[in-house]
Amino acid sequence: MFCNSCGFALEAEDLFCRRCGRATAAGEKVEVWVGPRLRRNSHDRRIAGVCGGFARYFEQDPKLIRIVWTGASLLPFSPGLIAYLLCWAVLRRDDSPLKKESATKPPAEVAPSS
Repeated sequence: MFCNSCGFALEAEDLFCRRCGRATAAGEKVEVWVGPRLRRNSHDRRIAGVCGGFARYFEQDPKLIRIVWTGASLLPFSPGLIAYLLCWAVLRRDDSPLKKESATKPPAEVAPSS
């Protein structure tokens, strides 16, 4: 079996081409789950958005993450501060648009004035 896109030789059980990444006939039927990405949160941030990003990734309250991170920063040799600065330098900023909850809610009904 060969890839329709690049002509690379494939095994019968391959779901995707190893060279170009295109799905084979068997791979088109498979659903691929992509988990959340760890990024700095540009919408829920106090300093650089690192704690907000970790809170979104682990689906926790950002306040709890900030308290734990602050506690780790108060330990000897400040491992929390070093980790925060390292994450600030390494993690990408999340520039996705903020989802507005109010746009999906129906408008409030106004009572007629008498």
